[in-house]
Amino acid sequence: MQMEHRQLRERRQGKLRRALGVALTRESVEQLDHIGGLDRRRAKQGLVSIKGEGCRISYNHIDDLVRQDMRFVTAAEWVEVGWLKERVERFKEGASAPPIPTHLR
Repeated sequence: MQMEHRQLRERRQGKLRRALGVALTRESVEQLDHIGGLDRRRAKQGLVSIKGEGCRISYNHIDDLVRQDMRFVTAAEWVEVGWLKERVERFKEGASAPPIPTHLR
């Protein structure tokens, strides 16, 4: 759980918004600011994303997590990391932005 607490600290400090960088085609700075702000608020509340059944992502408080939840936390992190990687690739190609995952809107 130490890693999850560290990640919450980083998210409270705006790590996701910094990772998003500049707006791509079909994105706006306001959208990216909204995504970053929402992530910061959730982090301040102690909420961690969990990928559940049907690939739906929800949020649980960090203190409510048990060891068995860690694989679902990791699965949710991979969704976000995959989206960020796709944004980088599209930026390099000069392509428009990929769809924003539902849980980040």
